[in-house]
Amino acid sequence: METELLEVEGAAVLKLKGRLDTKTSKDAVEVFNSAGEKYQDVTLDMAEVNYISSAGIRAIRNLYMSLHNKGGSLKVQNPGDNVLQVFEMTGLANLFNL
Repeated sequence: METELLEVEGAAVLKLKGRLDTKTSKDAVEVFNSAGEKYQDVTLDMAEVNYISSAGIRAIRNLYMSLHNKGGSLKVQNPGDNVLQVFEMTGLANLFNL
């Protein structure tokens, strides 16, 4: 998984590319935690994520909870069909207003 952090109007935009699975979630968690500590609001651009596992879902949920608990927000944009299907099956699509 590749990540690119952009700052847009004081908020973080994390562009993700590749697979968010058990193998890559540990690195993703580090990036998510870093962004969550520095920024109140984070957007995950998932246009180039082609697969997400339960470990990836857990990492995103933990980022959401961390931001929510400090009054911030997490937005998810551009999920592909496979990722959107996983979000819908897990109920996270409603959480992210997808």
